[in-house]
Amino acid sequence: MATEKSPPSRNDIENRIEQVGTYSRAVRIGFLIILGAFVLTVVGVLPANLESAAAAIEAIQLPLIFVGLGLILYGIGMHLHLMHLNLVRQLQPEPGDGAHSSDSAAD
Repeated sequence: MATEKSPPSRNDIENRIEQVGTYSRAVRIGFLIILGAFVLTVVGVLPANLESAAAAIEAIQLPLIFVGLGLILYGIGMHLHLMHLNLVRQLQPEPGDGAHSSDSAAD
């Protein structure tokens, strides 16, 4: 009793593409916020802790970790974005789809 789903319509595919753009922008904004926080820390905190190497490293270590995690999350977000676009592209019906299926059936 399995019901077959009809392929997604052109409007469904376009709605999915619009949603992907929103998520991609959110990932980029988050990444820019992390980079901005890092720059503020380097400009504001690091000069006050330059009396020793240990203090300078301690002042900048946590922001560096956040930037590293931000890069990882940005990479994951962009990877998922591209995977989703590829899926949407595969779901789109091609104009010559009917011609290819009849040609391959004749072979």
